Amino acid sequence: MQTIIGWLSQYWYRNYTDVLQGIVFAAVTLFLVFKDTDRSTKIKKCILSFLVSYNTAEIISYATYAGFTSFLSIQGTFLDFLLASGCLLLPVFILIPLYAKVLAIQGPGAAFLYALFFCSNCLAMLLAQSVWQRMCITIALSIALTWYFQQEIRYLLFEKSMLQMDHRFQGTAYSFMVLIGVEAELPRIVLDGSPNGVVNALAYGVSIAGIALILFFVFFMKFNFFAIMKYENYIRSQDEDSTTGAKSLTYLIEHGRDMILKAQTTNEEFAVFYTNLENLHDVNMIHGYDAGTKIFQKTAALLAAQFPDGIVARVSGSHFAGIIPLANIENKFNLAAKQIEGLSLDEALHLKVGIYPIPVATHTTRHETELSYDELTTMVDLSAYAVRYQKDSRQVVQYFEEDLKKQEEIRLHVISSIDKAIQNQWLRVYYQPLIHIQSGKPAGFEALSRWEDPVYGLLTPDKFVPSLENLRLIYKVDLNVLSTYGREIQKIQKIGLEPLPISFNISRTDLESGIDLYGEIERIVNALAIDKNLIHIEITESALNGDSLIMPQAIEHFHRMGFEVWMDDFGSGYSSLNVLKDYPFDVIKIDMEFMKKFDERSKQIVRSICEMATSLGTRTVAEGVETKEQLQFLQQIGCTYAQGYLFSKPKPVQEFFSLLPKRPSNY
Repeated sequence: MQTIIGWLSQYWYRNYTDVLQGIVFAAVTLFLVFKDTDRSTKIKKCILSFLVSYNTAEIISYATYAGFTSFLSIQGTFLDFLLASGCLLLPVFILIPLYAKVLAIQGPGAAFLYALFFCSNCLAMLLAQSVWQRMCITIALSIALTWYFQQEIRYLLFEKSMLQMDHRFQGTAYSFMVLIGVEAELPRIVLDGSPNGVVNALAYGVSIAGIALILFFVFFMKFNFFAIMKYENYIRSQDEDSTTGAKSLTYLIEHGRDMILKAQTTNEEFAVFYTNLENLHDVNMIHGYDAGTKIFQKTAALLAAQFPDGIVARVSGSHFAGIIPLANIENKFNLAAKQIEGLSLDEALHLKVGIYPIPVATHTTRHETELSYDELTTMVDLSAYAVRYQKDSRQVVQYFEEDLKKQEEIRLHVISSIDKAIQNQWLRVYYQPLIHIQSGKPAGFEALSRWEDPVYGLLTPDKFVPSLENLRLIYKVDLNVLSTYGREIQKIQKIGLEPLPISFNISRTDLESGIDLYGEIERIVNALAIDKNLIHIEITESALNGDSLIMPQAIEHFHRMGFEVWMDDFGSGYSSLNVLKDYPFDVIKIDMEFMKKFDERSKQIVRSICEMATSLGTRTVAEGVETKEQLQFLQQIGCTYAQGYLFSKPKPVQEFFSLLPKRPSNY
């Protein structure tokens, strides 16, 4: 006891190196781990770090060693060496777990950082020939090694790494501490028995071995860190989307299967989801891709916050998909949609979500060890179908229904078979007559496409037009109308009848498809010798929306080519009067919604349209006429033509031969 008291009384004088290193240890801990915490936390962690530093280990070590040697006469013996080594190392192995609690981490991070300071101190014992030298070497090595490994230390402390779960890495740090600790005790105990450092040649050899051991430790650990960090960063690059921080599709497939299979034991229900962020493309075009990217990143963060127990992955473009618990799923997506709408700039952002609830049988009656790749990707596809076929534009969430799968099959069939459909004449042209209201005689036809498929039967335009428009392939359908009518004209003339004009639709996507549309129309007209007076081009009012000059230039170009240009669905937009004023249409077709309602307000609007059109020298067509009352009204207000089920549904041209005038005999 007197020895311990005497040692403590002279502690600072003899061991200020350990005290100073303990202060450096606490400072490094604050810098690496607690730099951004509040002041009280910094003070608390600084004190605790100092208390568990190697300085405390030295106090415990010396006290323990002094206690044993006070009644054991073993100085300079091999047993003394073993006792001294044990007393040196045991406190260190006790304090390292306490240091990990100070850091509030798991894994080998605390052991590795502690090992750097321990090895610095032990190497200084081997090299120094005075207390002053030992202090300089200890502090310099402690700071140098910490600086050299600062990236690796932060990686161990803060990154999700396999090292945090690998006890072998921590065992490596402990092993090196054992080796260098034994080296530090070897000269004093075994070689010369003195308490004051290295004095003979063999002791110098041990010191050189200690230096080599430390250098080996440094380079071995640096190489290990480099290899593991590079590998894990590569894996992480495959697991995470670099733009949004969300998981990758690869991660979703690999870990999603495990998530579903683990649900076998908990009976928790999961769902696959797929999102579409409407109007993000407009943000990119108007405000730049940086603005759009920031919104997309925040969207990923909001979705991840709503579903912390699931997987949210970016699968393509502006689409996220993932696997999440089914409980309360709709409310969570509605909340996320409101938050995302709050990110809007000029364009309102709308989150649309498709949900595919994973059938219970998929993860409760399965005997295989994992789901197949195709099975999970199919679930993602099914949730995507639900987004594509949402029935209400105002809703956020749409659950998958079986009939949506058939719609998607038809969509893919249409896209892949459009050329075959034209070649095999599955794509047929139907004609709906246009009646001159005053004379009651047919004045022409509107040409409409119908797809008579050998597998799916009759496909109406809503089954094939949207998908072809999205891919800018609808021009094939529109040009087929012109080609088909050109061939019909030749048949009509052969049987002595005079063809009547047709109108057919040209959309904005026709002009944006990348083909020379004007040249293609001119080629077909010339090849089939079609009189241009028999061809009228229809352009919908909605196609004129926006700032693009494509459609105004198209109207002018078609006029120069010798075609009449008609406006379809007039009155369906928000700028109808401006359209009537700014564009020289030959005919305007009044949207059929006015005939459907046919109340006093609708009548007044139709009457005003006809009056304005007449004053501008423009003819009018009323679509959707179904009753004689409607026809009488149109006669009274001076509408030029009528079209609707009152006269006929769209039918093949052969069914209208009786309506065609006879061809003049001198023709």
